[in-house]
Amino acid sequence: MIGYYLALAFGRLLSYMPFFLLYRLSDFLAWLMSKVLKYRQEVIDGNLKRSFPEKDEAEIKGIRRRFYRNFSDILVESFKSLSVSEKTMRKRFVLRNPEVFQNIYDQNRGLIMVMGHHTNFEWTAMSIPLVVPQNCFAVYHPLKNPRFNKLIVKIREQFGLKLFKMEDTYPFMLNNSDPRPLYVFMADQSPHRGKIKYRTQFLHQDTPVHLGVENLSRKCDLAVVFIDIHRVKRGYYEIEGHLLFENTQDREPHVVTDTHVKALEKLIQSDPPNWLWSHKRWKYA
Repeated sequence: MIGYYLALAFGRLLSYMPFFLLYRLSDFLAWLMSKVLKYRQEVIDGNLKRSFPEKDEAEIKGIRRRFYRNFSDILVESFKSLSVSEKTMRKRFVLRNPEVFQNIYDQNRGLIMVMGHHTNFEWTAMSIPLVVPQNCFAVYHPLKNPRFNKLIVKIREQFGLKLFKMEDTYPFMLNNSDPRPLYVFMADQSPHRGKIKYRTQFLHQDTPVHLGVENLSRKCDLAVVFIDIHRVKRGYYEIEGHLLFENTQDREPHVVTDTHVKALEKLIQSDPPNWLWSHKRWKYA
């Protein structure tokens, strides 16, 4: 209990720091992870070399260096989430083409918004209710510590997002009475070994992928929208929605999955440093 309150006090102290000081802290953390701790460097380099076989050692090192800066920015911005205001987030988080979401809403239909761990994915999920007309829902993994779990849920739900447990995904979505929901799905998580049902090519590698977007969009009659997340400058983000499927009922098996995986691949290839390369994405490849 004491550890929780000490961690909370330290986090709140950081959250009240002005952004320019937070980013000085981020610079230090990036240096520390890169030069001293060498945080998951083998995992990062292995992922990068397999994903970009055409790049030489200097290019790989350059992407890795900028990855650490992206990762440390996400860390300090997560602390800022403890006290950030709605006014601040509306200023720093912008949707380029709201008409994509408005058109689906006007048709009295729901959608699955597919995204990856690209730039600040936490802020994106947390802030999406501020820029779309839909009620927004997202799946999450409960933490073992109930106090930390309650805090994380409170942070993520502070602007209107509603969380449901991963184990409840199918019953929650199949029984949700909201006629026009928006569900946030991450497209780049690795299925557990025993639950792998499909593999596809992703960044030059045989990759196990989840089929949840495809299956649930059919069962719940949902459109599928992929979003690009761009960091305009430190602490400022823009997202752009791409309607992949208005209706998935008549699509051949795995077409929906392959399409959103390719959309994420294209985003990563256009902006390599800002994806989560420290994740062991291909541990079951």
